[in-house]
Amino acid sequence: MIRRLLLLFVALLFIGVRGASGRERGVGVLSSAWPATSVSRVSEIGRGIGVVFSPDLSVPGNCRFYEALGFACFQDADWRRVLDGIHRHNVLYPERRIYTLVLETHGTNGNGLKLQSSYSPTADRSYIAIGALQELLEPDGINYILVSACNSGRLLRPYIRNELDVYNVDRLFLPATCGIINASPDFDESRSAVTIITPQSSHIETTLVGSVKELTPQAQRLIATAARALHIVPPTQLAVSDIMMQILTRDSRLQLAVNQYVDELSPVIQSADRSEELFVRFKTYVNAVAAREAATSKAPRRTKSVQRSSIR
Repeated sequence: MIRRLLLLFVALLFIGVRGASGRERGVGVLSSAWPATSVSRVSEIGRGIGVVFSPDLSVPGNCRFYEALGFACFQDADWRRVLDGIHRHNVLYPERRIYTLVLETHGTNGNGLKLQSSYSPTADRSYIAIGALQELLEPDGINYILVSACNSGRLLRPYIRNELDVYNVDRLFLPATCGIINASPDFDESRSAVTIITPQSSHIETTLVGSVKELTPQAQRLIATAARALHIVPPTQLAVSDIMMQILTRDSRLQLAVNQYVDELSPVIQSADRSEELFVRFKTYVNAVAAREAATSKAPRRTKSVQRSSIR
């Protein structure tokens, strides 16, 4: 049975896609942002990658799952605390600095990156403009931001890229109880070293909820070992988006765009069967890494033979 969390639901469909800069690409765009390497340890799957979750799109212990896989994970309804966490991570753990950030957040129909604890009007909630993320994360060494949010290309529209329109009439733009972060008035995104990567076309993003028990006993054991090494409780469940699974498995059908805005507001959503197919491939990927790690640890160690000679 499919276990899906809809990040957003929209009912309107506008026509027209317009690129501001960059061009549409497939998984090749990830060659720098998230290079495809043969990972030999479960705890190294997410090395160099950070992931930000909106609390209401997550599950209990979700960050523990990603941390056990080597990601840096941040989950909060206040963007300021998330930004502080990213800064602190890169300062305190230079050997595990993150260079690419994946945003598992709401897109608010393309009107602002939203973090929230729930849909209650009084719940903790904050918004940030794409330009503000570029401006604030560049000093921390973040080179790429990969946005997994509904209609994410609309967040790069010129007139809201640096400053959100708080007077939009979108019903999903709920009270910003924890504030709104915009870029500085003099910020020039064209000079930013931070690259924004989004899906090529407008659509609704979805997230699957799964259990760690669905992985092989070998993978479960290595995830638990990695968690304990970090002094955290081993995770029991996880939330993973379609785009995260496509990236990890290098799905050839993944289409991405670089620094490109989209006008279209779309209700298109991937089929449940397709999402379930991705989840199976995701589990297969994690299980395969675990199998390689286990095989390496069991391989007999070679010792250098020493020839002894006698003096006659």
